[in-house]
Amino acid sequence: MFSKFRAVLLVSALVVCAQAAQAEPITLADALSRGADSSPRVSQAKAQADAAEARARQAGVSPNPELSLEVENFAGSGAFQGLRSTETTLALSQRLELGGKRSARVGVASAERDFAFLTYKAALADLDRDIRVAHAELRASEDRAVLARDNTAAAEELSRTAKILVEAGRDPPLRQLRAAATLAEAKAEQARTFSELLIARRLLATLIGSDDPDLSAIASEEDAPANPAPDLQTINEQLAIAQRSAAQARVSLARADGVPDVTASGGVRRFGEGRETALVAGVSIALPFRDRNRGNIEAAQSESIAADSGLLIAQRDANRARYDARMLLGAAEVRYEALAGPGIAQAEEALRLARIGYNAGKFSLLELLDAQNALTAAKLNVIQARLDRANALAALIRANVQ
Repeated sequence: MFSKFRAVLLVSALVVCAQAAQAEPITLADALSRGADSSPRVSQAKAQADAAEARARQAGVSPNPELSLEVENFAGSGAFQGLRSTETTLALSQRLELGGKRSARVGVASAERDFAFLTYKAALADLDRDIRVAHAELRASEDRAVLARDNTAAAEELSRTAKILVEAGRDPPLRQLRAAATLAEAKAEQARTFSELLIARRLLATLIGSDDPDLSAIASEEDAPANPAPDLQTINEQLAIAQRSAAQARVSLARADGVPDVTASGGVRRFGEGRETALVAGVSIALPFRDRNRGNIEAAQSESIAADSGLLIAQRDANRARYDARMLLGAAEVRYEALAGPGIAQAEEALRLARIGYNAGKFSLLELLDAQNALTAAKLNVIQARLDRANALAALIRANVQ
């Protein structure tokens, strides 16, 4: 069963490599645009920001007045039988918030709204980084798959040549076995790179909401972004500031909640016997003997202290992220320029001469394989260097988002 699966995998790899050349590739700009339009994580963050905005509007609304109807002195005994002595009171009461509850509540909701909006911006930035990395990974996987396909074709040709030379008596049978082993290794590598290609393709397709089975990526080179102004905070720092503001606002709200509210009421009372009427008025207030909201106040104060520390952590992390990403990008650019220079052309020329010499009987099979492996290693290093550069650039762009 495993051998059948391996055969299917190899055939599929050949088909996919052929389809990749025919598929319409997607640029990084298109991938970023499609991802922002279809990502559920962005939709979720946007909906949460909208909800926070609605809560901020609601926080400034005053309590509703209450209308009450009270009937007294009916269905009793003696003079209070029936409805003759009934007293009916219609009253309107209003709770008056004291201690700055309304403004404190608005402050908390506004800070939470700002935090939710910044979270939405951070979700966009995270998606941008993930798509950049996935696009670069797909491009690298495609290059590795093409290289593995070419190496398999070269190994097949080498195996045929080795067989001819062994049958002609020019090489010992061991050379043919070595060529066959090289072919098996090349096919195994082709199957591995094909699996990685499918994974990379699926990842990018998921991020941008694509169902294209032949999704392909166009390589794109971008310049590193400039350093942000030192007086402007990154999105992560802004999130920490908003979180601190919300924590401070909760302290004010907890203190305001410890102040009891006053409920004022007024109405009209109608007496059943003489049908006279009179005005009634009243005021009520809770006596804060037991509950002064001390626990919630202390909890809010501790959370505010934690938010202060969180801001310091965010600032240090932001500075380190920018520095690390710029250093990695600089190193990746230097490595890519060094590897993508004349080294590939020299390795290709060395392989060409090794093939000519092997066919002419001047070089051994091992020397030809060494030249082939050197060229493969050089190409893989270039692919990895380009991928490292793209990853470092994505990290730097994310670190500089404001």
